[in-house]
Amino acid sequence: MKHFKVILAVMRVVVTLLFAGNVIFMVQLYNSIKERYISDVEQCLSRADQIEMVDRIVEAGLTDEDDLVLIQIGLQKSDVGSTMSVEELREMDYSQGFRRADKQIMSMIAQHLHDYYGDQAGLANIARMEEAFRRDLNFSGYYPDEVYISGPDEVSEYSSDLWEIEYRVNGELTYYAYISPLTKNIFGEMSGVIVTSALIAIVLTFGFWYLLHVIKRLRTIEEMKDDFTNNMTHELKTPIAIAYAANDSLLQFPDPKDEERTRKYLSAALEQLSKLAGLVENILAMSMERRKHLVMAKERVNLREILMSVVEQQRLRADKACEITLDCHEDVTVEADPMHFSNVIGNLIDNSIKYSGDVVSIDIRAGRAGVSVADNGNGIPAKSLPDIFNKFYRVPHGDRSDVRGYGIGLFYVKSIVEKHGWSIEVESRVGKGSIFTIKFGE
Repeated sequence: MKHFKVILAVMRVVVTLLFAGNVIFMVQLYNSIKERYISDVEQCLSRADQIEMVDRIVEAGLTDEDDLVLIQIGLQKSDVGSTMSVEELREMDYSQGFRRADKQIMSMIAQHLHDYYGDQAGLANIARMEEAFRRDLNFSGYYPDEVYISGPDEVSEYSSDLWEIEYRVNGELTYYAYISPLTKNIFGEMSGVIVTSALIAIVLTFGFWYLLHVIKRLRTIEEMKDDFTNNMTHELKTPIAIAYAANDSLLQFPDPKDEERTRKYLSAALEQLSKLAGLVENILAMSMERRKHLVMAKERVNLREILMSVVEQQRLRADKACEITLDCHEDVTVEADPMHFSNVIGNLIDNSIKYSGDVVSIDIRAGRAGVSVADNGNGIPAKSLPDIFNKFYRVPHGDRSDVRGYGIGLFYVKSIVEKHGWSIEVESRVGKGSIFTIKFGE
């Protein structure tokens, strides 16, 4: 158990670290996708600026006779790179050392338009640029609710929740663009990873919880089993010791003339052996129940006759005033295993006698639908009712030592009832007694 606790603690730490690592990975993935989206937005803004700039140039009459806006750009070797193998490009960190030609060309076009035509074309039409910017964003698959553009010297009046994009031409800040965060797009792209990670987390959490639940239950069963073993050992020793002492006394000090003494000792030995037989019967019954392929030897039996037999046996065995009434028609029959069915009813009556006051009244009613055993005993607390049919479970009775039990009687009862295809229910109130009802499945 000591090693298990260490392993459990390590597992908790590992699972926590895995969850933390997964969260960090998600954040990094989010930031990476966000950077890519911002780059796409910057290109949309660049195209919108060029569209608006060309419109102003045309309106200002700065085109040639064919209405063409002439631009002149130049590219260096470093702008487009060289013909290299994949390995060479990786060694030179191509993605950082060389810019993509299309982006560089777009930047040069924007630079030329602003440098050559900027002063002649007049002031920028921000509304037109915003319209072109929104249209280009939509074409690229982005649909922000808010889209604004402002000059570099204007005071921002927009919400701080918006994404702020700087647009520079020739290194100089030209415009600010503000758009609604594209969080929905980012999470949409991450949805597969998020859902998979969430499912894995749920499965791991459930598995971990279920493992702890099973282990806790097994420990509880183990403790109840130990209590049962200790209790049963004590119960077995008592009748053996009394029967042994009685017989030893008769052997050591025989007196044929004292028939009363002989009868007294033999009766005591017989009584204790009877109790011992009952204990052994319970243990064997529980052992038989554990057999997966135990089959009930069913036969058609007269219900009243079998109940009367059990009632008479319990009356003889009772160690207190006991009134047992039976209400059952003589012609009622049931398909049951006589031995196990008798043991089931005997267990219910024995419990009624055991868990009651000095005088117990038991009312048995039987018919074609089932059998009910009602008593005026101590009753069962409501919180214990769900567990009374569990193996080795005993209803707490405080410090009372006169109530003996082993936690297997009702477990055996329910097991045998279910093997017959029947069901059993219980109603009980503390101080008012209990009613156990077996419902036949016929």
